[in-house]
Amino acid sequence: MKAIMDEDKVIKLLDSQIRNSYGNVFWTHKIHEKDADIYRCWNNWIKIAQIVLSAISTTGIIFILFGVSQNTPLRDGQYDCVRWAALISSGISALLVIANSLAKGYDLGELSASHGATALKLLDLREEYLSLLYDIKAKTINVEEIQERRDELKERTLSVYANAPRTTSRGYGKASKAIEDGEPFFTKDSLNKILPVDLQEE
Repeated sequence: MKAIMDEDKVIKLLDSQIRNSYGNVFWTHKIHEKDADIYRCWNNWIKIAQIVLSAISTTGIIFILFGVSQNTPLRDGQYDCVRWAALISSGISALLVIANSLAKGYDLGELSASHGATALKLLDLREEYLSLLYDIKAKTINVEEIQERRDELKERTLSVYANAPRTTSRGYGKASKAIEDGEPFFTKDSLNKILPVDLQEE
């Protein structure tokens, strides 16, 4: 009887450790998911800005050329219009240069894709941690099998973390809001919020 109780205690400790690992993977997955959304949004806005600014800049240049290429002399009011058009066109051209520089200096599309790929890998790991927790609860595996699967998942998780892009504070904030918990370390209550009902602890 004592040996059975000891094994139950070990399984309970392993279950607690795996729950915490599940929580960390869940949390990190959500941060990378939000960072992917942030970079994708910025990339889309910069592309739109490039198109709009380029169109406005070209229109301004055409207006200036049209204004100064007429055979008839320009009246005073027309000089003012051309001068303002030149100033506005120059300002828009400067903004276009900035937008182009941002697009070249920061590959936002690549950053979004990298965070998205990491999020997918973590989602797969999250589901495997969840399956392991269900197997523990159903008592279909013994201590050795639990330890073996835990260690294998730990190695894979560390490998994903090692190759993952750096997360941002904004992604952290959005993830925190999404799961209604801003703590990186999980209490029983916070884990219960992200675990299925069948796996929640009393």
